[in-house]
Amino acid sequence: MTQALIEAHLTALNPLPLYVVSLGKVRVPLAACIKEDVKRVPRGSKDGPWQVDVYLNGPVGGPYHTPEGNRVRLEFSSDYPKKCPTIEFMSIIHHMHLDKRHQPQQPFFDTLKKTYDKNYEIANLLEALGEFFKGPFEHEYREAIAKKWKLIAEYNKERTDSIEAYRLLRKHPQLFDTAAGWQDEWFDKDLLSAVASNTPEAWKSLFKWETDEVYSFPLFTAEFCTMFLEEVEHYQASGLPIQRPNSMNNYGIVTNEIGMEHMFDLLQKSVLQRVAGYLYAPQGWQLDRHHTFVVQYQMDQDAGLDMHTDDSDVTFNVCLGREFEGSGLTFCGQQGAPNHRQKAGVYKHVMGRCVVHLGRKRHGADDITKGERRNLIIWNQSSAWRQSDAYRYPPYLKEQGPPDPACVSFTHDRDFGHFREYPPGAEEFVHSGWCPPEKAQYDGFIADGEFKSDRTCSLFPC
Repeated sequence: MTQALIEAHLTALNPLPLYVVSLGKVRVPLAACIKEDVKRVPRGSKDGPWQVDVYLNGPVGGPYHTPEGNRVRLEFSSDYPKKCPTIEFMSIIHHMHLDKRHQPQQPFFDTLKKTYDKNYEIANLLEALGEFFKGPFEHEYREAIAKKWKLIAEYNKERTDSIEAYRLLRKHPQLFDTAAGWQDEWFDKDLLSAVASNTPEAWKSLFKWETDEVYSFPLFTAEFCTMFLEEVEHYQASGLPIQRPNSMNNYGIVTNEIGMEHMFDLLQKSVLQRVAGYLYAPQGWQLDRHHTFVVQYQMDQDAGLDMHTDDSDVTFNVCLGREFEGSGLTFCGQQGAPNHRQKAGVYKHVMGRCVVHLGRKRHGADDITKGERRNLIIWNQSSAWRQSDAYRYPPYLKEQGPPDPACVSFTHDRDFGHFREYPPGAEEFVHSGWCPPEKAQYDGFIADGEFKSDRTCSLFPC
């Protein structure tokens, strides 16, 4: 009944309003957060939830106009139309009235029209979203708010202008062509066979177990890796703005910021979702957004990377080349587990091969000793998983004992100096760590700067 009503409301949008680029079909998600727990949703479920992707645009020439539009997901419960669907912006966008979950804040809902019988309708929702791109809402218009809205909107426009400026400069336009999508010749033949079969047996034969909850599999051909690196270097030479990949890597590029966001949406849906759904329950059941970037390691730049976890639910990390020595990926335990800081294994990168792991798995890049390594990294996130209590309130158990020196982090750990010397330039991190929390300290724990039992001091002054 509810799905039929949603479809009827979508059909009634004919012709589409000018600010609507396209409408997707009603679908049932693979998984959803129900009563603070992530659950699989049966195919064809009559109880919902139901989702619809809508691509919306702001006025031409404005800060929120792009050729492809901004992807917004509407999620309906069985209480629709009495209850407003959840609205979540899935495309990268900077807007004053979006919260950390990429959902509109209260000023949006204050302007939302209802029908005479106090119901919500898709047409009214889309009309309000169209206004959302134009400027501050009239009922909240004040000079300070107008300035803030303009500042954030201009920041968004700088991003979209940069992407548009590169559109005519692209070296390999097929890497951006969402109509053609990802071409079979870019993928390893064994991966294509597993995708085509899509059976547990096919997937199991594809994966190689590396260490606890870490797997690898062949993803791209060498030819694709070379082509992709050529595109990255072509952008880097263009003179357009370059955004560093994250707070730890100083060299590399965010591919979502050069126009590849929607291409990686397609890769996530067609390949990564299947892999994550098979390997990781429930984190990988329903991937729906990503942060995708290329990192670069050289001895005179970023030689390695400190131990860390990712702002990701499932991470895919594929080596693009080039010739190098060293630079392995050391894995330790899961954040919050008793073996969090115990060494689990070291993965050796191979061109075109992808290593996949949970984002909360502690890991770090060993120093490169020769040459250059480039890797494509995709941090996948699941909105359903991030709404769950398991994600929001994860357990943090007492550590089983002192950490393995290979697994300590100068950025995060309170006791780093007792196991390794701080690297040059890392003085700012002394006494600034948080790990482990006091409740999870192993027996005999001593923080940097505290006296040891023999009354000597740790590496740095007490």
